[in-house]
Amino acid sequence: MTEKQIEKTSHAYDKELINQALSYTRNRVAETVEELIREKHTEPGAYQPLYDLLADYPFRIGKSLRPTMCIAVARAVGGYGHMALNSSAALELYHNAFLIHDDIEDGSEKRRGDGTLHELIGIPRAINVGDATNVLAMSMLLENLKAVGVAKALHVLHEIEHMARESAEGQAMELDWVANNTFDLTDQDYFNMCIKKTCWYSFISPCRIGLIVGYPATRSQDILVPLEKLTRFGMALGIAFQIQDDLLNLEGETQKYGKEIGGDILEGKRTIMLNHVCTHAGKSKKKIRDILALPRKKKKQEHVDLILNEMKRCGSLQHAKNIARRESKKAAEILASLDFLAEQTEVNLVDDWKVPVVDRRFLQELVNYVIHRIL
Repeated sequence: MTEKQIEKTSHAYDKELINQALSYTRNRVAETVEELIREKHTEPGAYQPLYDLLADYPFRIGKSLRPTMCIAVARAVGGYGHMALNSSAALELYHNAFLIHDDIEDGSEKRRGDGTLHELIGIPRAINVGDATNVLAMSMLLENLKAVGVAKALHVLHEIEHMARESAEGQAMELDWVANNTFDLTDQDYFNMCIKKTCWYSFISPCRIGLIVGYPATRSQDILVPLEKLTRFGMALGIAFQIQDDLLNLEGETQKYGKEIGGDILEGKRTIMLNHVCTHAGKSKKKIRDILALPRKKKKQEHVDLILNEMKRCGSLQHAKNIARRESKKAAEILASLDFLAEQTEVNLVDDWKVPVVDRRFLQELVNYVIHRIL
């Protein structure tokens, strides 16, 4: 990648390329998940109503970033797109399971333009659907034994275990901060939480798994250096993505964003903007602390407005935007050094994959997408 391409991080992304890559991958993953659900649904003795519920979240229109990144890396290192489908579908299922449980823990009311699952069917049943979605993801990973062989299938399982553990730890950190009304957090505290909660399962693991599945080497030690470089790439990209997600929760359009605007303040989430305003609000600190101590149901729109206005006054939103752009630029610089990723990977008769831009070109546009997207 040239200096000119790195500099492009300050400009808009190629929407046509991003949409083409995400749309095609989303459809292929949906077909893969649908086939698995249909198979489990028709097994003797299966409780069919559960599988009807399992078909909800995966088929609401999401971004499908994780599976697309996984397949893009797999193809960019010489692998075939269809061989990464099982791993990519498993990542999407784990993502949906996390969302179901996260929405319950956060008391969220909207997800992808519709009611959260626990709002629609109740908390006990939603928890069970989340658990079943995790089981379905494991079933998908077992399909890797046939698709990529025992060694790679086991390596992917180790990656998934690490990803899930990091995510659980990050979620625990965030929940503890809310429960304890922690008020003295720094940018570094936020980074530590974000790396665990967002970066591993949304960016680092999809890239690492794509490398494992697609790389021609069979020995784990042959890919240690590329794995480490992809980890740093995913870390920077994930921080930029999460900050933009937090900003959209305050400034986005409800119809496009798909969740309630201001929901993070209602939930008391310690975003980088909230941590910043808690440090710089001066005389308003006590008011903010008292608002954050309230249960979600007792917070009102006027409370959200007060904290948002203080964020604007203290420059908290601009502070977050500056950091997101810094991390995006860092990701672009790391991507430029990844010489094991081919510049382009064309489709061929062996690979059951029709869209060639799901390769390094998608990753390059992703660097801009994470900070310029509006949903």
